[in-house]
Amino acid sequence: MQDPDLSLLITAAQKAGELAKNYDFKRLKVWEKEGAAGPVTEADIEIDRMLFQYLTAARPEYGWLSEESTHDFPHYEKACSFVIDPIDGTRDFIKGGNNWAHSFAVVTNGKVSAAVVYVPRQDLLFAAYRGGGSWLNGERIQTKAINKTGEFDLIAAKLVEDDKIWKLNSKPKFNREHKPSIAFRMASVSCGKYHAMMTLRDSWEWDVCAGSLLITESGGVVLDRYLKQPIFNTKRRKTSGIIAGTTEVIDRIGSTLNL
Repeated sequence: MQDPDLSLLITAAQKAGELAKNYDFKRLKVWEKEGAAGPVTEADIEIDRMLFQYLTAARPEYGWLSEESTHDFPHYEKACSFVIDPIDGTRDFIKGGNNWAHSFAVVTNGKVSAAVVYVPRQDLLFAAYRGGGSWLNGERIQTKAINKTGEFDLIAAKLVEDDKIWKLNSKPKFNREHKPSIAFRMASVSCGKYHAMMTLRDSWEWDVCAGSLLITESGGVVLDRYLKQPIFNTKRRKTSGIIAGTTEVIDRIGSTLNL
C-alpha cells in the first residue's frame, strides 16, 4: 500500500485511536447536538481538532468535510477533499463498547480515492485506495461469495425485516445482524463477514464514504436506494441511503426492493 494519501489517513487513524482509548468513559463529557442530531462527546471534538490540524497541514489544498466541524471555504468546490467522521458509533463509544470506529476518506472528483476505517478496541485497521485493493491489518480482503442455498448474511437495522419495503412475496431470505457504526458495518462486508449491508435512510457522507471504497476495492458494489452509484463531496453532504456488498446479493436486493 504505497498511496501517499492512504499512508496519511492510516497515521491519522492511529493517532485518533490513541486519543480515543485514553478517555475515561465514566467521566466523559457528553451533550446533545442541536436539532436532536444525536450525542457528541469531548473526545469527538478533540479528535476532530487534531485531525484538522494534522491532515490540512499535510494537504492544505484539500477541502474539509467532517461531522464535527466546518471550514472557511465550501468543501465541494475543491477537487480533493477529506471526508471525516472522528468517531462513528458515538453511542457505543459513550457506553464503553468496542464497536465504534474512526472513518476517514479522501474524495477526488466525486469518487473516493483513499479510505481507512479503524476500530481501535478490536485492533482492526481497514484500508483501501482506488485501484489498489482493500486490506485488513495488512492482509488483502475480499467480499463473501454466496452459497448454494441463496440465503445471505445482511448487516442492517431492523427496518429491513418489514415486508412493506419488499415487493409482494419477494422478500429474500437473509440472516440479519447489526452494529452501531455504519462505517464498521461496511468494513465488515468488505472482509467477507457479511454478504451485504443496507440502510435506506439518507446517509451522511462521513458515515459511508470510506466504507464504500473498502467494498468496491474488495470486489463488491455500492449503490444508493435508487440503485445508482453515489457521488461524494457534495453540497448536500448526504447519499440517498446505501446498499452495498457482493454483486449477486445486491442484484437480488435491487430486484426485490419496493422502490
